[in-house]
Amino acid sequence: MGEFKNRFMKEKQMKISKIQATIPLQLDSHRDIKSTDKIRNKPKYLLGIIEEFDNNHLPYISACEDLEVHYKTLDISGSDWIQVIQNSGCDAFLVWPSFKVSIHKRMFDERLKIIVDEMHKTIYPTYDEVWLNESKLRMSYWLESHNIPHTKTWVLYSHEQALKIAKEADLPLVVKHDMGSRSAGVEILHNRRELMQYVNKRFGKGLVCKGADSRDSEWGYIVFQEFLPEVAEWRMIRIGDSYFGHQKLADGIFHSGSGKVGWYNPPIELLDFIRELTDDAGYTAINVDIFETPNGHFVVNEIQSHFAAYIESQMYIDGKPGRYLYDYTTHKWQFEEGIFCRNSCCNLRVMELINQLDRTASNSLHHHDIRKLTRKNIVNL
Repeated sequence: MGEFKNRFMKEKQMKISKIQATIPLQLDSHRDIKSTDKIRNKPKYLLGIIEEFDNNHLPYISACEDLEVHYKTLDISGSDWIQVIQNSGCDAFLVWPSFKVSIHKRMFDERLKIIVDEMHKTIYPTYDEVWLNESKLRMSYWLESHNIPHTKTWVLYSHEQALKIAKEADLPLVVKHDMGSRSAGVEILHNRRELMQYVNKRFGKGLVCKGADSRDSEWGYIVFQEFLPEVAEWRMIRIGDSYFGHQKLADGIFHSGSGKVGWYNPPIELLDFIRELTDDAGYTAINVDIFETPNGHFVVNEIQSHFAAYIESQMYIDGKPGRYLYDYTTHKWQFEEGIFCRNSCCNLRVMELINQLDRTASNSLHHHDIRKLTRKNIVNL
């Protein structure tokens, strides 16, 4: 495990060095600031960290060690995975489901659902949140069903209907694979003939997303998306009660995967948008990529439970790292300076899970006291 962790840290540093920021000097100057993550009392819980095929679980290990939280790693890829969970002795489980290979994604989808729905275990983020992760299809269904403003999307399983839209839709048109991050699997097609050829390939032998496993051909369906010109793209993040935001600057035609960051103060309207969206859904570990159109409208492009966060602050305001907190009493936002996104934001995820376990334990104790008092009163009668 030490070898994997060392490799993770080397890859993280390489990716940090590639990030182009609008305030690179300030970014560098804050890297050695001590984390402001805190847990007042040493946690009494044992957390299970579910091992991930590409070692994306390693930041959870670093986070638990930083915060002095007891943990154990668990492999659920074997046939004994139910016994592994049952015999773990863990109070809850931290997950970062695989997404690069479809068969691995399917395994996590299936087994996490059983862990939550049938074994009644707690995972973080929740199953509803991770179910959306790295699936353009699921995102589009969820956004439309909740009437959330989003980029117009067509998901089609009919070759005939796909050809009809390809013939009639305004160009350019965006085509997407279901899986794929950092703009992999996304194309903007300007030519009608190329679009028709693309449709026929998707309903023929299929196409493999750039950088994906060669066996992961996507066929029999297609995802079209409206092209929105001259938009700014914001990455808005909520973990627990912490909110962050920055712009994803374009490199050519794509914002995602550019490595370019605009450290701009997100508008209050945008902070309210992400707060209301997550409050309504009951989500506390999510990031939402949002287009801001030239006329000032906000539309969701993608929503994920996990995301690349290679630097230790995901927001800088006037050169200062920090987060936004919302006061539900005064209905005002407050900026708090500090470093809050250590270990790919996993410190925050661990802290939020522990807070949730504390609240559950407190509610359970409260109900126990009420039952005890009720029984005592009945006896006294």
